[in-house]
Amino acid sequence: MSWKSERGLSGRAAILGLAIFCMAFGQAGAQERVFPVDVLKQDLQFYQAQLERRHPNLYLYTTKQSIGLFFDSLNTLIDRPMTELEFYRILALSSSVVNDGHTLILPSAATTEFHNTNSLFLPFQITISDNALYVRLVCTADRSIPEGAQIIRINGIPASEALGQMVKRQVRDGLNTAYAYWALGQYFREYYSYTFGHPDAFDIEYLQGDDAVQARAGALPKGSIYYYRALYYPGVSFENEPLTGLTLRFEGSGNDIAILTVKDFHNEVLRREYKQHFKKAISGYFNTIMNSGAENLIIDLRDNQGGDVKNGVFLLSYLLDRPFKVISECHCIRHEKYSSCKGPSAGVHRPRRKTFRGDLYVLINGGSFSNSVIVASCLKENGRAVFIGQQSGGNPNVLAGYADDFELPHTKIRVEVPSKRLILTSLARNTGAGLEPTYEAHSSIADILNGTDAVLDFAIGLIKQKGGNGK
Repeated sequence: MSWKSERGLSGRAAILGLAIFCMAFGQAGAQERVFPVDVLKQDLQFYQAQLERRHPNLYLYTTKQSIGLFFDSLNTLIDRPMTELEFYRILALSSSVVNDGHTLILPSAATTEFHNTNSLFLPFQITISDNALYVRLVCTADRSIPEGAQIIRINGIPASEALGQMVKRQVRDGLNTAYAYWALGQYFREYYSYTFGHPDAFDIEYLQGDDAVQARAGALPKGSIYYYRALYYPGVSFENEPLTGLTLRFEGSGNDIAILTVKDFHNEVLRREYKQHFKKAISGYFNTIMNSGAENLIIDLRDNQGGDVKNGVFLLSYLLDRPFKVISECHCIRHEKYSSCKGPSAGVHRPRRKTFRGDLYVLINGGSFSNSVIVASCLKENGRAVFIGQQSGGNPNVLAGYADDFELPHTKIRVEVPSKRLILTSLARNTGAGLEPTYEAHSSIADILNGTDAVLDFAIGLIKQKGGNGK
């Protein structure tokens, strides 16, 4: 997956899903191969060299000296022959110093295919709330561990410690770990196996009221997990269904609240998985909104990991009433120096002749990343929206994109390194944090199990409480 066109900020969800769920072709037994020390050190040096040569934000949060010392420490950890996944666990620690959400490290296609086909996994769907692990779905015949149970220990390791080990190896934008926690919540089963392997069983300690209860859950192959998931949760869709990537509905008396959900800005994903065309759908929705007389619009950007920047500009053109920019500057590294280069959707953009003039509310969370935060940042800069939810996973001031993808020479671990720095506002304003909501709101584990969207309910309640004007 390459992000070298206007799609430079759109490929992350696709490659994560591909790596975790697809069956790429590769030799059986890939995970059993043991690599000698010198070969592993060569792969580490190769990765470091590619970062130093290509990455425009490598020293944004960590000094060059500190980066060098950190890789020296990783080098000392390679003190014996290792399998690919053992080496991966060392290499992935670099995510905590690179601090870039578009720098991706994944096991090789062969190793991913082998484990997806042959290995055993945790048979639960896990939700992370307030840095704690909860069972959301039970995907095994043994249902003694209930939905909603808070897991406090897995195979003898405290849940907080296990989660901490995984977060250290997870990508994040800046000094903000919201995206790291969000990604783990989406793909906990897979990332747990990357860090802790594939045991035959899981000794689980969980809370039942104030009491700690111990239970054992047998690990299962993915095919069995998906079988039980479909069996016990027939009303839950686990696939992207047509016409659900971009949706519009109305709430409130007289339908005065329009709710526009944008799951993805990526043209390819919208066409392939949702059978939708972004500009056609959005223009139709705004005609409906403005003809309806709705005075309040909620745009749901939660779990939206980005996509084509032009689509974000198109959406903004219906929301802003004056010319606007989404990218202030774009830099890349040429001959070991920063140079200005062409960025996506550069320059000033004009609003449409007829725009939505009512009150605007935007829902965000840790999965709001890349282009969805470019959109949110522009709305914030123009004082246009009230933000509700949790801190965004993406950075609202500066990010990197347009990644080059490659494999490490020996282990074939897959890597993506961005080639362009995009400054949305200014570097001086960057603190490493995500976009903070105006009002913080979240769904409890009880809300999640009951299918209650507490964040959306909060937004609707805010509008109703203030008589249609929630500002």
